Amino acid sequence: MKKLIYIFAIALAFNACGFQDNKAGSEANTKVETTDPANLETIEITVHGMTCGGCEKAIQTAVEKLPGVQEVKASHIDSVAVVTFDKTQSGFEEMKSAIDEKGYKTIDFKIVE
Repeated sequence: MKKLIYIFAIALAFNACGFQDNKAGSEANTKVETTDPANLETIEITVHGMTCGGCEKAIQTAVEKLPGVQEVKASHIDSVAVVTFDKTQSGFEEMKSAIDEKGYKTIDFKIVE
């Protein structure tokens, strides 16, 4: 019985995080949209609660749905999401809401030069 519970717990943990291989954090999701390059900004958002590649993918998927987002790369190892976006279409508050709705904690951000 203990083995069955143990196996069930492991399966549940893998499913909860959307278990994927570790390459998920090393690959960026990109979208091609026509935008003025002068409006593009890249920020690094500190995110707590990511534990695996599935968490990274959940954040990337949530943020890339926002208008003007060009590229998203999340890393559970570094606890960050790096986002390139058109600042006339979206901003940090929209990204914070999208990330927090997925159950993660967005702390702050800094502009990447």
